Amino acid sequence: MSNAEDLEKELVGLKLKKRELILAGKNTDTIDEKIRQIEQTIKEKYEKENNDL
Repeated sequence: MSNAEDLEKELVGLKLKKRELILAGKNTDTIDEKIRQIEQTIKEKYEKENNDL
């Protein structure tokens, strides 16, 4: 499994946790920042892979 796939799995988990926090009326700022960081990392990895082709 590639690192990008691991990051995507982590991203899905974070989004599910965010959903739970929203439903519970909790603050999601910290998890939002983690989601943004992972999405940016995934984007950079895919861009690099596409440029290498």
